[in-house]
Amino acid sequence: MALYKTEGIVVRTRNLGEADRIITLYTRDRGKVEGVARGSRRARSRLMGATQLFTYGNYLMYSGRSLDTISQAEIQESFAGLRNDLIKMAHASYIAELLDLSVEPEEPSEDLFALLYESFTALDQDKPPEIVLRWFELHLMVLLGYQPELRHCVGCGSVASEARFSVREGGLLCPRCLSKDPTAIAVRPSTIQWMKQLMLAPAQRLGVMRPSLDDSQALETVGRAYIDYRLARPLKSLDFLASIKDLA
Repeated sequence: MALYKTEGIVVRTRNLGEADRIITLYTRDRGKVEGVARGSRRARSRLMGATQLFTYGNYLMYSGRSLDTISQAEIQESFAGLRNDLIKMAHASYIAELLDLSVEPEEPSEDLFALLYESFTALDQDKPPEIVLRWFELHLMVLLGYQPELRHCVGCGSVASEARFSVREGGLLCPRCLSKDPTAIAVRPSTIQWMKQLMLAPAQRLGVMRPSLDDSQALETVGRAYIDYRLARPLKSLDFLASIKDLA
């Protein structure tokens, strides 16, 4: 078995047997990898902390036929706040699951790694969680090659003042081109402007971005529809998010 070192963030965990844990890491240099952490659920295990969900660390691993094995691990940033706060946990779980479902194993991307880290950091620093999610969604789509067209009609190329957003066509449709997608979503110009701002904004500015309630709801509707169209299955974390909103 080949031994390798990698730097990664835990995006999924599941129990194996009585004391083991399988973790999915999104790593800086290898992309998504899975590994078994033997005995990591025991209270005195040296791997316990570094194999918890959302943890960012350095990992020493042996490659295997189906699953790798985690030999050693060192925490760089625990992101404990994302696990200890129910609202932060729900939003971080959505981000982690969406990334996990969107990428194939061992397809590394420095930009995706940075996006994941910056999104977790923003949540941990009490940036508005809904804004963080919309920012993550848009940037994820851009990095995966699905950047929405928000300036011109995807049908004729015109600048449309009364456009609708087509998840199928990947952007705005002017009134003349709506036959391409009659299900296109009606969006206000202010919502489109917020989408443009979110795609350009660094994570550090998320704390000062305050869309109206109507725009916030529209951003969620458009973002979710655009992502759902491209996912293989529904996200389980959406139920968790919905339950948190019901409690608010």
